[in-house]
Amino acid sequence: TFPLGDSSGTQLAMGCAYPKIITSMSIASEDAFLPHVAEGINAFAENEFLCMSSTANGGQDLVLPQSAFIHSVGLKASDYAVMAQKSTALIWSPRSNITLYGDTAVVTEASRLGALVALGTDWMPTGSMNLLRELQCADSLNKKYYNNFFSDEQLWMMATANGAAATATDDVIGVLAKGKV
Repeated sequence: TFPLGDSSGTQLAMGCAYPKIITSMSIASEDAFLPHVAEGINAFAENEFLCMSSTANGGQDLVLPQSAFIHSVGLKASDYAVMAQKSTALIWSPRSNITLYGDTAVVTEASRLGALVALGTDWMPTGSMNLLRELQCADSLNKKYYNNFFSDEQLWMMATANGAAATATDDVIGVLAKGKV
């Protein structure tokens, strides 16, 4: 969940002197890697991504095809472009993001740049109690603020097939098809 070893509250606006950054080698054999990344709206949040998308300044490049970054609120368009280019998915948790930060990931830009966007609920204190309620939140944002950027089908895919692909469970779930759960 916290790939920088920063669960004690360490926050850095620059540099990668976090307590312990997970290495790309340690997740190389994993089907899915699902860390919380750039959860926030300040320089601390984007710096997390910078330290997880490059080996510069002691960072580790964890932007990999098996990665799906949860939140990614504090990212810029260029960061989403890197994710899309390296096939790293974005797991969007809008209700929790808006409750905690008054903003959420720029999913329209991430999608426009080609990143796979999946929908997730985060946790009960600030997020939705189930995926259907999270989908209602995403739909409301889409209608009110995104000028219906996403079609109903795209939102449905975020909650089904995209989520299964992002978590490497698409071999058994995510679509209504023979042989799937």
